Amino acid sequence: MATHPAGILNRIADRKGRRGLLVALIAVLGLSSQPAGAQNCAECAISAAVETPASASEWTISKQVNEVNVLFLASRGGKAAGDLSQNDILVEDDGKPPAAILGFRTEHDLPLRVGMVIDTSSSVNSRFRFEQAAASLFLRQVLQGEDDLAFVMGFDNHSKVTQDFVHDANLLSQGVEKLHPDGGTALYDAVSRACQKLQHRPEQEMVARVLVVLSDGDNNAGDVSLEGAIDAAQRAEVTIYTISTNWNSDERLTGDLGNKNLHRLSEQTGGRMLMPPNPKSVTKAFAKIGEELRSRYAVSYKPADFVSDGHYRKIKIQGRKAGEKVQIRARKGYYASLASGINAESHGADSTVTMASR
Repeated sequence: MATHPAGILNRIADRKGRRGLLVALIAVLGLSSQPAGAQNCAECAISAAVETPASASEWTISKQVNEVNVLFLASRGGKAAGDLSQNDILVEDDGKPPAAILGFRTEHDLPLRVGMVIDTSSSVNSRFRFEQAAASLFLRQVLQGEDDLAFVMGFDNHSKVTQDFVHDANLLSQGVEKLHPDGGTALYDAVSRACQKLQHRPEQEMVARVLVVLSDGDNNAGDVSLEGAIDAAQRAEVTIYTISTNWNSDERLTGDLGNKNLHRLSEQTGGRMLMPPNPKSVTKAFAKIGEELRSRYAVSYKPADFVSDGHYRKIKIQGRKAGEKVQIRARKGYYASLASGINAESHGADSTVTMASR
């Protein structure tokens, strides 16, 4: 039975679009010009046309994969360890080794997305100028790559963005200068909002989302809890670094509580809390953060026995190099649930893993 050219075109157009249509037309015209006995199978010609290669820019085929991506910092003797290989680390997800390690790499040049979040409550009046100067210097030094971007946010009873995402250090410094201390302290609201801002920025490639919080850790306003702020950071895959401004011994009780809050924010997200002894030492704390941001690794893996049921899965990474233990800092876990939100935006592909922490 003869194969009708229009029917062939309809079937191929559905699969390949305009390029496939053109290729199919050529194939069909070739069929029409040949004697019936010269071609034993019209479908063979169609199959050949369908298999014609095309560039990735014309169309992409994506599939859902249960993949977890973790950025982590490795250190030995208090210094960043930059010589690890995949064989030097052990990963556990929900208490089990991964079904497969999909990738391991250094991320020295990973584009940065930095949120600078500065406490502007009334309690910071006496040291605010030092903090502003240190923050501006940090932003100038850390945005090394052309693709690195940052924004500036201040918070008291409410948070306010004074400079949106930009690479220009002068504009960021102007954003810092626009901040003025006044009012209460809605720390967790500010952290949550800043994480959402980092999360919802569309990205064409994998980036490192980082929040740097300069505060005394007090929270006396707003609606978000400490756990809510941590969850927001983990859902957005944000690493939080905190710099404590509690260097006044007369406020030790309040400072201890604030430091505990700051420590939990950073520890649960794979970051670090720094405690400079005085305002003038804030610059050194910022410099330490900048050093660490360029000394990180990334591991991606497929979890074993993964079920998208919202279950909280703990992440544990251990490291050894030449028989010596390596200190690893990474986020503590995630909720496993069906979603195509953050990872689809971050990595340009569908995902079935949503990150969050407790």
